[in-house]
Amino acid sequence: MANIKVFEIAQKAKVLPSTIRYYIDLGLIEIADKTIGGQHLLDEEKTLKILEKIKYLSFKGHKLNQIKEILSKGMRKKLLIVDDDSDMKELIKIILPEEEWEIRHATDGFEAGRILMEYLPDLITLDLVMPGMDGFKICQNIRKDPLTKNIKILTITAHNTPAHKEKIYNIGADGCLQKPFSPYELKIKINEVLKDSN
Repeated sequence: MANIKVFEIAQKAKVLPSTIRYYIDLGLIEIADKTIGGQHLLDEEKTLKILEKIKYLSFKGHKLNQIKEILSKGMRKKLLIVDDDSDMKELIKIILPEEEWEIRHATDGFEAGRILMEYLPDLITLDLVMPGMDGFKICQNIRKDPLTKNIKILTITAHNTPAHKEKIYNIGADGCLQKPFSPYELKIKINEVLKDSN
């Protein structure tokens, strides 16, 4: 995605340009490049994601110095595994390197909702068949919430029919992985799902 000027980011994020400049001065937002005239250029997608996180953390009562500390710790990608099968959680944790991933686990939709609002992961792996609220409903809820709608969702399912896949993508999932899967298949699928975020 293209780099854009401060006032353009401000318009998209519905904040004042002075707010963006203040966040740049504080080190909350990185400058991607500069124009010939010396104006700051910002990575649109990356900056909008950071602004969403700042907005959410401010709403939760964090001060800007605390927000900076929280964001600076977020160098590893964040994953939320939503699956009632603890073996699946352990398998994914073994496959993904700890130095690259911070992983949390929810066993149902209600726990996932609670964790989501404080954790804001980069990626969710979502089992579609669970007791209580199923994965389809969870995915729909994530897409409806302005704070979580841009989180990448990789569904995990034992059903691989075209009709089932169509339903998965229609509810807003970014990818679908069939059980059982190899470590290689999981990594490839995660890379595919996240590639538009980089």
